[in-house]
Amino acid sequence: MANARAPKQWSLTKNETVTSFESWRQNLIYTLALDNKFSPYLAKECTWLKASADPKRGFKDDENDVVNRQTADQKCTMLELMLGQIANYCPIIARNAITKKSTSLDGIWQTIRAHFGFQSTGAHFLDLGDIKLETDERYEDLFQRLSAFFEDNLVTKDSALTHCGEVITGDEEMTPTVDNIIVFMWLTLIHKDLPKLVKQKYGTELRSRTVASIKPEISQALESLIDELNSTSDVRAMRSVTSNDFKSTRPKNRSLPTSGSRPRNNFKPKSCPLCKAASRPDTHFLSECIYLPEADRRFMSKARLIAQVLDDDAPPTDEGDEPPVEPLRPEPIVRRVQVRQSPYLDTYFGHKTPRIVIDSGATANLISETAVQWLQVPVTTSSQSAGQADGLSQLNVIGETKFDVTRDHHKLTFHALVVKHLDVPFLAGTPFMEANDVYARPSTRQIYVGKSVYRYGSPNSSDSSAPVARRASVLRCPNNTTIWPGDYIELPIPEDYSNSDETFALEPRLDCPGIESVPSSQTWPSPSLVSSISGTIRIPNNSDTPKTLRRNDHFCQIRPVFSPSQSLSSTPPPNTRAKSQHSLVTVDPDGILPPSYVDAFNDISAQYSEVFDAQLGKYNGAYGPFEAVVNMGPVQPPQRKGRLPHYNHDRLTELQAKFDELENLGVIVKPETTGTPVEYVNPSFLIKKPSGGSRLVTAFAEVGQYRK
Repeated sequence: MANARAPKQWSLTKNETVTSFESWRQNLIYTLALDNKFSPYLAKECTWLKASADPKRGFKDDENDVVNRQTADQKCTMLELMLGQIANYCPIIARNAITKKSTSLDGIWQTIRAHFGFQSTGAHFLDLGDIKLETDERYEDLFQRLSAFFEDNLVTKDSALTHCGEVITGDEEMTPTVDNIIVFMWLTLIHKDLPKLVKQKYGTELRSRTVASIKPEISQALESLIDELNSTSDVRAMRSVTSNDFKSTRPKNRSLPTSGSRPRNNFKPKSCPLCKAASRPDTHFLSECIYLPEADRRFMSKARLIAQVLDDDAPPTDEGDEPPVEPLRPEPIVRRVQVRQSPYLDTYFGHKTPRIVIDSGATANLISETAVQWLQVPVTTSSQSAGQADGLSQLNVIGETKFDVTRDHHKLTFHALVVKHLDVPFLAGTPFMEANDVYARPSTRQIYVGKSVYRYGSPNSSDSSAPVARRASVLRCPNNTTIWPGDYIELPIPEDYSNSDETFALEPRLDCPGIESVPSSQTWPSPSLVSSISGTIRIPNNSDTPKTLRRNDHFCQIRPVFSPSQSLSSTPPPNTRAKSQHSLVTVDPDGILPPSYVDAFNDISAQYSEVFDAQLGKYNGAYGPFEAVVNMGPVQPPQRKGRLPHYNHDRLTELQAKFDELENLGVIVKPETTGTPVEYVNPSFLIKKPSGGSRLVTAFAEVGQYRK
């Protein structure tokens, strides 16, 4: 049988562990032991002197051994050869520290261990608290690191350590108690509740076996145990949505109180105000109090009887001699409580602007499936569940995701569960606030991110129905730049709008050099709605070609938007389609054709009058339908309010007139006339044509993000 060969010796690196160092040391000792000339110096009892103390390192000539006799110089030479080999494979330690200043092999090992910080000292054991489960580390690797640490800290007689004043005379061995401690720490580092679950699952086995002895069984079932722990720790979303409709909040089997009835109150504990004020036992109602005067007692009985008649429409069972009593006025009913907008923080994800709603009562971060589709971030599987604040309603969790958003110089990590339905796209709970140092101050409508302060819910937001400014602000390119497909350019907005995060209508500037020669379908940037974050907006290049801009190019403009409270009105254009159009064609102005030819030309002109119409209408379908199909994915775009660019009055009138003209021609129709429910509203713009006039452009860019 061939002799087993050791692996080729390798050099120590700057980053080593106890296990890797021991592997290196044992392999080096084995390699050196293969040479018989080095074997005597590998023994533990072998020592020598420093080179500065004795040139011969304390060795003497052999006198008794005639066969293997060596002189002191020969021994010193072999020792220095061996120490040189060790120094060659240990470049992190000064060479002279090994070849000239060492006195024993154990001393060399202690020097190397001291360099890495795991030398055999009493302080080394305190490094146990630094052992954690590293990212992407296998659970078995963590267990081996713990085992190696304890084995390395076993006290030996050669360690020069004392215990409670006593010198250690023997080498310590791994005991069952130490093995149990290692397994317990291993489970705790993986999950703090894992030891309790193991105790519950393996209670029968642990009656006759130690924890360390069932470690193999625990390792096989570890994944399922962790999944069980994650599934039992439900996430609570404390957010609740209120409705202003009082009818929708009351039970169906209850009627509203009338003007002469008293609402039925919920059960209250017994308490008597008279006895409570007199510091007597008050475990009864006021009507049962023995200290209540008889006249008051009869009055209260009569009042309860009247209330019962008004409430249940039943006649009284008895009559009294007291004078009639006025019906009691109904107690006031609170039909609406104060509702305030939740704090939120607008951020950037590339050129997209997710709005993160802050909910300090939620125990985890949540994101809707629609928002995941919008951002196109990866989703991984998750075994956690999520419930509402009532403790009963469950959210449909489909996975989890993790990504980073930015706001100024802040990089915020958002690690959330992905749920099917959520009333807001992004809901940030306590984990988000804790990880990114975010907190809200609703009284001042401010969000704090570290030391930075951001205001939310500006009174001049874009949702206002009457914005103050109606002008367009031209944006210019600050430097010569090229925006590649999929990239974006970030531009500052005018200072008038820099105090808050707003939504703007973005329009291209047709007077920019080079735009005149570009087809209208390739004009960039395309009309759309953009949101500003901290006084800047990001304009993406969604085309397939790079966009080159020169310094100070006025390539786009922005204007505020608003949600109209009522439809714009203008006088519709006259229906010019009703009059005969064949009169626009002149036949035989010189009178040289026969009358039969003139009549034939006139008949053909009348038959194809639409062809000669100066105002062309919609396609008549003569050559079959031309259809455009948008293949939508399983996730629909989020609903939002309809917004319009805040044009001046003349411009808004022109926009309405353009819609009326197209509707009159039959190009567009109102959705209610076709029975089509409105699910998503896109803004329309008036874009000037180089030839004069304006064309109507509707921005469908956001819808395209949700198509297949």
